[in-house]
This record gives sequence, structure tokens and C-alpha cells, in this order.
Amino acid sequence: MLAVKKEHRGKGIGTKLVRLAVDIMIEREADEIALETEVTNTAAMKLYERLGFLRSKRLHRYYLNGNSAFRFILFIKDSSAVRSEYEEWQGNQPELPPSA
Repeated sequence: MLAVKKEHRGKGIGTKLVRLAVDIMIEREADEIALETEVTNTAAMKLYERLGFLRSKRLHRYYLNGNSAFRFILFIKDSSAVRSEYEEWQGNQPELPPSA
């Protein structure tokens, strides 16, 4: 969980914290980053979208208090790199015998 006290909001602290976390995940070779935030937290949603996160889906009654959330995803690695890894994996698979 990431939070900034009210008296310190609007100073870029939240943005800095998210960027630091993203940088660490990139250093650790993450393919993507996923996070959730309450649907009512418009400030957080704007921050994540500004940093390149995409709103993925709505999670109804996600939190214990019954509130819903949005899942956000930031794709780190180029999808073509993932595709080429998949194609390489496919090429290394043994051929299946013809079906009867």
C-alpha cells in the first residue's frame, strides 16, 4: 500500500514513490506491474494513468469494506519480446504424432 499524508499531498511525493517502485521492478526484470486502487480514489487513478498504467478491469467488492477497485497494469517488456520467447518455446516442442 502506498499513501501520502494529507498535508504532504500535491508535492510529487506519491509520484516519486511509484516511480522508485517501478524502477526497482524494472531492475528485477519484471514483465509487467499490476496494482489495484479503490474506484473512488480518483487522485491515485490519475497518477497511475499519468505514469503509463492502463486501467484493466473493475473488481466488484474487492476490498473487505465492500468497496470496488480498478486493476491497473503497466507493461514493462515489449509484447514482441514476449511473443518471440513464446515462438522460440513453440519451436522447441516435440512434434506430436498424427491423430488417428
